[in-house]
Amino acid sequence: MKPERFTNYEVGAKWDATEELSLTTAVYRLDRTNTRATDPADPTRIVQTGGQRTNGYELGINGTLTRAWKIAGGYARQNAFVTSVTTAARAGAQVGQVPHHTFSLWNNYQLLAKLGTGLGVVRRSDMFASIDDTVTLPGYTRADAAIFVSLTDRTRLQLNVENVFNRRYFVNADSNTNISPGSPRAVRVALSADF
Repeated sequence: MKPERFTNYEVGAKWDATEELSLTTAVYRLDRTNTRATDPADPTRIVQTGGQRTNGYELGINGTLTRAWKIAGGYARQNAFVTSVTTAARAGAQVGQVPHHTFSLWNNYQLLAKLGTGLGVVRRSDMFASIDDTVTLPGYTRADAAIFVSLTDRTRLQLNVENVFNRRYFVNADSNTNISPGSPRAVRVALSADF
């Protein structure tokens, strides 16, 4: 197979709204040639799929809104499509594994001097499993949460819950028939210490 080639055009900006809060944006175009994908008809084979183009933009926020509230988030809108006809896909077909919309937001809030909480959400729109655009992975929204307490100046105990509402979702696919589910509700406890 021919080696894959990339050409990327991107322009972005960052605005420090305050000393502790930054907003970012970027617009981009990514052209790829000699791309490869799993053959939709035979998941044991990799096929050359010609060219692809991805157009998109991103928005981000990161920093402190108040003395107690920290935030980190982002949104991306992208359109990825096949630019040349191949045996695996028609020109104009959507590229598999590329959702049109992704969004994430994480908040940390310091409730008391030694006690804080976190709450976040991840949203992704539906996307095709592979380049033939026949199997769709549905979009999903997942909520995550955390609570943390400082035991001493150097130790911290934290409880994280991923997928708080135990939603069923699919994160990616290796082919139309090999689709990976997202994690069910997961609880983790961590004790960290600084030395």
